[in-house]
Amino acid sequence: MARIALYEILAFLLPFALYFVWRLLVTRGRHLLEDTPWFVLTVAGLVMVCASFVLFVLLEPGAPPGAVYVPPHLEGGRLVPGGFRSP
Repeated sequence: MARIALYEILAFLLPFALYFVWRLLVTRGRHLLEDTPWFVLTVAGLVMVCASFVLFVLLEPGAPPGAVYVPPHLEGGRLVPGGFRSP
């Protein structure tokens, strides 16, 4: 879950990072924060986060059709991880 949260945070911060790198290269650091389009960067970041949610849902492999979920359980004092099992 932490990996997914990290991806979302990075997706949100990517437009800000790209803008500041571009601005630093173009203006050589003069007045870097003076004319920053914060609203546009925030909207771009939110769009990237939404797109990453959609891509995560579409590209994440799911369970095969007809599979049954078996929750984690103990067998002989050993924890057996849960998962999808074919019927």
